[in-house]
Amino acid sequence: MKNPNGYGGISKLPGNRRKPYRVRLTAGWQYQTDGKPLQKYHTLGYYTSRRAALIALADYNKRPYDLNLQHITLGELYNQWYDKHTVRLSRSSRCSFTAAWKKCTDIANEPIKKVKKAQMQAVLDNNQHLSPSVQTRLKTIFNGIFRLALENDLINVDYSRYLEKNATDKQTSRSIFTHSEIKCLWKNLELTLPLADGSRHHYNDVRLVDTVLIMLYSGIRIGELLEIQTAHIDLKKQIIDLHGTKTKAAHRILPLHKDIVPLVAARMHGKYLIETENGQPIIYDTYKKRFFNLLMSTLKMQHKPHDCRHTFISGMDSCGISAGSVILKRIVGHANADVTESYTHKNIRQLLTAINKLKY
Repeated sequence: MKNPNGYGGISKLPGNRRKPYRVRLTAGWQYQTDGKPLQKYHTLGYYTSRRAALIALADYNKRPYDLNLQHITLGELYNQWYDKHTVRLSRSSRCSFTAAWKKCTDIANEPIKKVKKAQMQAVLDNNQHLSPSVQTRLKTIFNGIFRLALENDLINVDYSRYLEKNATDKQTSRSIFTHSEIKCLWKNLELTLPLADGSRHHYNDVRLVDTVLIMLYSGIRIGELLEIQTAHIDLKKQIIDLHGTKTKAAHRILPLHKDIVPLVAARMHGKYLIETENGQPIIYDTYKKRFFNLLMSTLKMQHKPHDCRHTFISGMDSCGISAGSVILKRIVGHANADVTESYTHKNIRQLLTAINKLKY
């Protein structure tokens, strides 16, 4: 039976082909110099049997889509998703998604219509030796790409829904800095170490010990610290207008402990509180792997950057500011803090009074 006009057609190509059945649809008409119309076609695909070709043609007519988009790749959709999804994230968060995406290079050029669960699951399985956060970001990327594809009628099934993370969620152990270790950091405030930023740049005699002390006396997350711009610091009021992105409460006023005000003041010469000699911000991986770990090794300590935050919360609790108190939650930017109250002069004084109770 003849197909309706505009429905599309199936033809069997000559020769011994694996997929001899071609499905074509009319793309338009082009008039030649003699005035005769020439029909232009879009090829929907090639199929092993006439039955498979009929099903594909019927599926297309049931849910038509722009045939120019049928070959759009996973990588092209990732770029669209990344631009939309990460616009409000911090630099370190954007870098973490970029690093996770590099694990997907084997399937990046695959048309989204051909990407199945097995291919994405293989990416997760091949990287199960990495941290749970990498697995989570990979799954977030695949979920975002397939959601975007569904919204634009590029696919009919979201295979990313069935992916399983393989990394074992281990309880992260936190180690508190001891009083003697904190004294050691103050004693070595002028210690210099080489810093390679991961590119061709290499800096000698870099002083960053003060940044560890700033974290210990403020409870700030390392990602937040590396994002601070000096324009957001008010030394007179001894506060930082912190533009955190991890939670709603992360955007907050951070009071400066009196002991670290001089450390912050000494870094007010550039755009960022912490930056390289050429004025560039330092990313998390560079700070942790190329400085912090080296410093810990040099001073014979065993800590991670987040131990500073854990030490601060524990220290405040020991000084009478409970870890569950609203004021401490506001200082550290916990998600369940009360963020509806505006920061008045009274509130800021309360924050400063609370943080200055900290003594190591």
